[in-house]
Amino acid sequence: MSKQTTALKATKAIAVANPQMIWQENKALDEIKKIYGKDLTEGEFTTLCQIGQATGLNPFLREIWAVKYGNNPASIFIGRDGYRKAAQRDPEYDYHLTDAVYQKDDFKVENGEVKHSYPVTDRGDLIGAYCVVKRKSATKATFTFIEFREYYQGNKDEEGKIKKKFDRFKKQYVDMGETLWDSKPATMIKKVAEAQGLRMAFQSMFAGTYAEDERWEEEEFQEAVAVTESGETVKLPDPKVEKKIQPKTGEELLKVWNELWELYMEKLPTEANGDGELKYTPEKSEATRRLTMQKLCDKKSSTDLTEKEAKEFIKRCKAKIEELKELPNPDQEQEAPRESQAKPAMAR
Repeated sequence: MSKQTTALKATKAIAVANPQMIWQENKALDEIKKIYGKDLTEGEFTTLCQIGQATGLNPFLREIWAVKYGNNPASIFIGRDGYRKAAQRDPEYDYHLTDAVYQKDDFKVENGEVKHSYPVTDRGDLIGAYCVVKRKSATKATFTFIEFREYYQGNKDEEGKIKKKFDRFKKQYVDMGETLWDSKPATMIKKVAEAQGLRMAFQSMFAGTYAEDERWEEEEFQEAVAVTESGETVKLPDPKVEKKIQPKTGEELLKVWNELWELYMEKLPTEANGDGELKYTPEKSEATRRLTMQKLCDKKSSTDLTEKEAKEFIKRCKAKIEELKELPNPDQEQEAPRESQAKPAMAR
């Protein structure tokens, strides 16, 4: 057995016994850099080490790792067991619950409380999953809901047809193979909901990390051939790869959208549509976001956007935020008439 193999086994043994020690010993850090961070810059590797030390997670057990996409900043990923382990070690952790929601389930959220019941069989189509996380010092649990169609990474399009993807080795289009999103859809969407729920509840610990199943991938191409007017089938040229929305941009998009929506409710609380129904309520936020993306980008969900489209969407949201900030608050508008009426009375 070589000295290098012996050293690696010793490092792994230390990691299992006390994971935080590996983020402090130079030999262990050298092994981590060599195996899991060889493409990272010094700053990115330092970030990985800081998050690893804060969470106490073990890279040798695939609990935490980093991935570099081209020239983009590295993304730090945490496995499902890693999220669970780190959260449950926190003194503030009380409990958390994750479950899938299907079309025929009786599912309601009232005043932040989840009410969910369902039959054992025949639950209809999978809609999404939620995660409830309770901190000991909090009066209420945090609630996160994830829509299945926004994160589905399987091999079927919206019409149920098998997707095509361009094989860069064969230099042709091939059928996309089945993924875990096809064989175990409920398991996959629950993992995403659980990661986002724990990350929301323990932001200081998990800030800047992602779950593996949240990964945005490159655009898939669904057409390999075209038919001319004469009926001849011709092969399409290799397509230009459009970079799909990246995780950090996706999080910024949701953050900016939520800020915009809260401003709408704050500044225009009584604005209604033609039927007299209020336009701006939390329940309508997601539906409105999808309609807005459909109008601006002709895309149905955040994960369908390209990186360029997402940044343009964020830019438009920020511009609207600045417009709304200039509007007076409703209570300020009501106080102005009362002040103007009081002055003549004082003059008399």
